[in-house]
Amino acid sequence: MNAVVSILGKKALGNYKTKHNPNSDNIRYEKVPVYNKKGEVVKHKDHERSIPVELSQNDQKILKKVRRKAYRWDQGFRICCTRFRFGWSAIIGLIPIVGDIIEILMAMSLVNAAAKIDGGLPAMLRARMMTNILLDFGIGFIPLLGDIGDAFFRANTRNAWLLDTYLSEKAKALRDGHVSDPEGGSPHRVPTNALNQDIAPGRQQNLSSQQAPTKPAPARTGGYLLAGRERQPDLETGLVDIGPSGNGGGSKNQGKKSRK
Repeated sequence: MNAVVSILGKKALGNYKTKHNPNSDNIRYEKVPVYNKKGEVVKHKDHERSIPVELSQNDQKILKKVRRKAYRWDQGFRICCTRFRFGWSAIIGLIPIVGDIIEILMAMSLVNAAAKIDGGLPAMLRARMMTNILLDFGIGFIPLLGDIGDAFFRANTRNAWLLDTYLSEKAKALRDGHVSDPEGGSPHRVPTNALNQDIAPGRQQNLSSQQAPTKPAPARTGGYLLAGRERQPDLETGLVDIGPSGNGGGSKNQGKKSRK
């Protein structure tokens, strides 16, 4: 288990900068094309990023929460007629000393929220997040330029992308059933519940369809409440059964004749 988490951490650190621009890519929304009737792209609109269905409900909830916080703190506002975005973190950072302390507390709360995923954060991933916070804190102490640099560095967005990339690698490992160390070595098998405490509904449905059908239990005849009782004749329809002791008033055919 620890080996798998460590491998996923290494893969996340290696991929999060190659797949994303961690300090500028929007962590919460992505651009999706809008088509006209002819199938031509007419514009793009913001759409909330999807979350892998292989993740547990807890992991999905935490990823969504971390994305939302990072977006609000680093990219919640946009300067008119520009593409530059900033958030509450940059605004609070303008307050001397106190603002920097509040900023670091906000960043720490995001890391603590990310650490609540199933299995916890790999040590190397948490260390990288703490490094981003310290760098952001140090930049903020530079008079005037520090506040501008802080708005561009965006430690919260960087840490959110680290978590996003790690959980993407985790979902891929759960889907494939194995994970390979980027530094070499044989693949490690990933059992279904090794990384998740519970399975998301979509994943659970896929897994249940792959399980072998179980043999149905034999039907109960009579049950314990009817044990030792004789079946009563149906006098209204004239249909009766002959019990083991010969009681019951004759056969079904005799019942029909008597009705005539």
